[in-house]
Amino acid sequence: MSKEYDDDERPSWREIDKKRDRSSHVSGEKRERKEPAADRWNTGRHKKALEKLFMGDKGTLEHEKLYKKIHKSYGAPAFPESVRNYVEKYGPPDDVSTLLLSLDTRDVPLMLLIMEKLAQVSTKVSNREKEDIRRKLSILALTDRSPEIKERASEIAETITPYP
Repeated sequence: MSKEYDDDERPSWREIDKKRDRSSHVSGEKRERKEPAADRWNTGRHKKALEKLFMGDKGTLEHEKLYKKIHKSYGAPAFPESVRNYVEKYGPPDDVSTLLLSLDTRDVPLMLLIMEKLAQVSTKVSNREKEDIRRKLSILALTDRSPEIKERASEIAETITPYP
């Protein structure tokens, strides 16, 4: 045990406490505790709830189920019916990937409606998505059996330019 202080130089506990109180790490006045900031998880939950509220019918659980059913039933015999149910209830989907999937229903009036929605959406999407739309419509223009689909797909594909 080392001797830092002589017996008469050793500070008392009171002096040690005073030095501790003068430290820059400890303030003299006790700070009031602020309420902790709202945690990110709850903030995100509230934000999603508000977004769903403003989405109207498309923010409901039923919408989510029908939307997921389109993606899950792709390639199955129930696929055209899933798309038809969704479109009857909510109109054509808003996202490009689901619209492109929906073109595989082989239901001419439904496909024409979806192609019109793709033409509207194509002005607001990324170059990559524009290229995807253009390619899908070009394929339909070449391979579909319906002359209406071929003609309209060709017209819309020509209007979409992925790179300005």
